[in-house]
Amino acid sequence: MTVMAVSTQQNIPAILAFEFMIANIGSSIGSAIAAAMWTGLFPTNLAKYLPASALPDLQTIYGDLTVQSSYAIGTPERDGINKAYGETQKLMVVASTCLYATIIVWVSLWREINVKGMKQNKGMTM
Repeated sequence: MTVMAVSTQQNIPAILAFEFMIANIGSSIGSAIAAAMWTGLFPTNLAKYLPASALPDLQTIYGDLTVQSSYAIGTPERDGINKAYGETQKLMVVASTCLYATIIVWVSLWREINVKGMKQNKGMTM
C-alpha cells in the first residue's frame, strides 16, 4: 500500500514487479542460508546425539527420512534424531529472526503517509 500511495497510477505495475523481484531475491538468499545451515549443522548434531551403535549408519540416517522415521519412538536412535532436528532448527530460527529484525530498520525509514487525506483519481483507468 505504501508503494502504491506514493507513486502515480501508471507506475504501479512496474513498482509492484520490482517489489516482487526483491521479495524473491530475499527468499532465495534465505533459502540458501537455511540449506547451508541444514547441511552443515544437522549431520554434526546427528553425530553428537546418536548412540555409538548407530554411528556407522550416520550417512544413511542423515540422507533418508524413511530411515529416520523407521526407528521406534522412545528408542535412543529416534531420541537422538529428534534432538538433532530440534537443535538444528532452533539455530535456523534464531538466524532467521536476527535477519528478519533488519526489516524494522527498513520500515522505520518509510515516510508517514496520510492515506485518508489523499484524493482518489476519478475517471477512466487503463
